[in-house]
Amino acid sequence: MHKKLIFITSFIISLVLLSSGCEPHKIDVQQGNKIKPSALAKLKTGMSRKQVLYVLGTPLLKDPFHQDRWDYIYYLKPGNDTVKRSRVTLYFKGDKLIRIDDSAYAPEMHGDSITGDLDENDLPPTLNPRLQP
Repeated sequence: MHKKLIFITSFIISLVLLSSGCEPHKIDVQQGNKIKPSALAKLKTGMSRKQVLYVLGTPLLKDPFHQDRWDYIYYLKPGNDTVKRSRVTLYFKGDKLIRIDDSAYAPEMHGDSITGDLDENDLPPTLNPRLQP
């Protein structure tokens, strides 16, 4: 009886010790628009909506009540870490970009690579601001 009690006690203690060090793996959750710093640097006031779409892609939010405002939001929840957010808001007047609000932009979340970057020379003539009248 005494041996059985020692065995059960040691088994329970070992289970507690083994399970306390184990934490379930949680996957990274990414949502929204990941904007590279080099792409953001290509934005200039005076660009048309088509040019902005070509450089940054479709915004996450196009508010029907504020049609002259586009929000590019990026949300990252890395595994067991804290949530990180980044936001770029663009304001238009008619078809022209008039203001870029990147005060909540976190470039370290977006990374940057040479491949896939756009250069003004890579834009088609209809979208290149230097070739517009």
